[in-house]
Amino acid sequence: MQRNYTRLVLSLTVTVAIFFGAGVIVAMLYVGPQITPPGSPYPLVMHDYSFGDVVFMGILFGVFSAVLSQAVMIPVILHDKRRCLALSKEFGVPLGRVLFLTQSAVMRVNSSRKDAFERALVALKLQKVWIKVNDIELGCIEAYTKPFFASRVTLRIDKMGDEWQTVVVSTPVSGFLILDFGRNFELVNHIARELRQE
Repeated sequence: MQRNYTRLVLSLTVTVAIFFGAGVIVAMLYVGPQITPPGSPYPLVMHDYSFGDVVFMGILFGVFSAVLSQAVMIPVILHDKRRCLALSKEFGVPLGRVLFLTQSAVMRVNSSRKDAFERALVALKLQKVWIKVNDIELGCIEAYTKPFFASRVTLRIDKMGDEWQTVVVSTPVSGFLILDFGRNFELVNHIARELRQE
């Protein structure tokens, strides 16, 4: 999945506004009439409020929450875009490539399987990841980024002719993750750079 910042801001803003507004309406229609403050004969939401008043209040709160969410989201999104632009320039690739959340790279190493595996392991450890699976017989490594385990990194080594082919893939653990500040791209390319060095 590739990030589209405009669509991201709009969809999150509309979602926040709808849920917040709906929550206010439900609270005023169903919860408020059940609560009577101490010393008052009337509930929090008095019976003389019309349905239109309640809906208007919900819409008002929804718009306010949407504006507030934009004030929080836009700086985060701009930081993500600046980070991706910097990585695009550093590695000399189009920005669109960096914006993909799932990243992969394929390298061929002219050495023994053990040497290829050990080099891959060292390259991963340099990226400060937590290694969960480390099986030299299968030629497979599985790791997670620290400190939040946001991304899963899988590395596979297979024989290809006279060389060993290493495939590394970094992808978000959760499908709900929509920004990674270029971490998956950076991880894959740093590992590939280490493995390509003779």
